[in-house]
Amino acid sequence: MTPHVQPTSVRRLRVALVGAVVLLLSALAAPAGAADGDDGTGPVEVTAYSSSQCVAGRFCLWSGAGYSGTFWSTGTTGLQNTSLASAGSVWNRMAVDVRTYSGSGGAGTVTCWNAGTQTPVASVGTLSVRTMSGTTC
Repeated sequence: MTPHVQPTSVRRLRVALVGAVVLLLSALAAPAGAADGDDGTGPVEVTAYSSSQCVAGRFCLWSGAGYSGTFWSTGTTGLQNTSLASAGSVWNRMAVDVRTYSGSGGAGTVTCWNAGTQTPVASVGTLSVRTMSGTTC
């Protein structure tokens, strides 16, 4: 019985194909932590992301509908400026209510987001937010 030996050209072709597939898959994968926006460094631009970006215990805003666009989140209480003029998606994953304001420093039109509220399509001014200490806006 003669052992099966592949010609060198077949082996090279197989190695080249496997290498091309690995390269393609690595190009499609996003780096770990990319665009998670949860490191406190400010807004992060994302496109067509998802609500899974907002972790438990956070109040999250996206500039676009369907959880897309610039992402901003907080987990602290008190008044904060966001740098987002308006939100297209909102999710309050905190155990307390949160107010959004159309102006900075708590000025302008107020919208209340009860604990647990998730809204994939919104149009609300969000230059500042106030995380309340309870569930009463």
